[in-house]
Amino acid sequence: MSSEKNCVSKKQKDCKVYSLLDLPEWILDCILECLSPLDLFRVAEVCSSLRDKTRSDALWEKLIKQKWGRLVGDVAHQEWLWHTTKINTQSLLLLQQNQGGLCGSSTGVWPSLSFNSYLENFIDFITLIKSCSKMAFYICLESGRFWFPVQLYKSGNQNLSVCDAIVSYDSRTNTFQARSRRGGWHMIEGNVPWDKLRMSPVETSPMTFYVSNSMNDLKPGDQIEIQIRRRTDSHYTWSYAVIGHPETCEEDVNHCHCKYNDMLVVEFKQYKGQSRWRRSVLNRKLHEEQGSRPRWFGGIRKLVNEDEIKRWNNFLTSK
Repeated sequence: MSSEKNCVSKKQKDCKVYSLLDLPEWILDCILECLSPLDLFRVAEVCSSLRDKTRSDALWEKLIKQKWGRLVGDVAHQEWLWHTTKINTQSLLLLQQNQGGLCGSSTGVWPSLSFNSYLENFIDFITLIKSCSKMAFYICLESGRFWFPVQLYKSGNQNLSVCDAIVSYDSRTNTFQARSRRGGWHMIEGNVPWDKLRMSPVETSPMTFYVSNSMNDLKPGDQIEIQIRRRTDSHYTWSYAVIGHPETCEEDVNHCHCKYNDMLVVEFKQYKGQSRWRRSVLNRKLHEEQGSRPRWFGGIRKLVNEDEIKRWNNFLTSK
């Protein structure tokens, strides 16, 4: 019996304890890439070496793309860089005096004030922002502290459009809060689902006429987005429309020459057939704003992405 105990004791002595840090670095990196953000936070508490590894920019860049890639693009990244540069160059005392950590980016003057993004309550993250910007970026997105720019679908009361907004994530409901110019920035719209938001497909400012390279190719049946505003000094929104036939056209494939007509019929399907807002006629050769009060038309963007078309039609049928 004693010999058996001695044997067990010897095996226990020969048994070597391994840690994650004993693994080859590439294996450890593969393991960390499979972990959720919450698991990474837990691993970071084990030791300083693992803490440094779990704060890798490459690791958090991948997590940002996985969850936020649909909404957070170059514009949002540029806005985050604007904030982090400001934080890195200002003293801690100045930041603490800034109302507990409120940091906004805006251009213009009221009523044409344009908010590009907003970072709030970031004082506790200053060290993390300076040393691990990607990880801090993810946390500020997830916690709703970073209001970032997107475009917001509006549907209701015959309104079917997209406007520029800044949004903040609510992890409790997996929805967003949104501020838009249409609401005067101070008003917050809550419980906005993911499918009502998108990244802007163009880099054009909402105050600028969008110059399209597809105007000469538009033909009846093409689905488009068109810029619209009520005043020439206000911001554009994007509305969904379909290119139609003029009333004089026979709409016969063999006799229709609408594709070669300078006049472009734009049909807004959200309005009933007898509505005066249903159809508008524009000159495709004029690369400038057209229309009259209360509707001024800007540039036209032809829709070729099936997902975009499907989303517009889903909103149209749900009205």
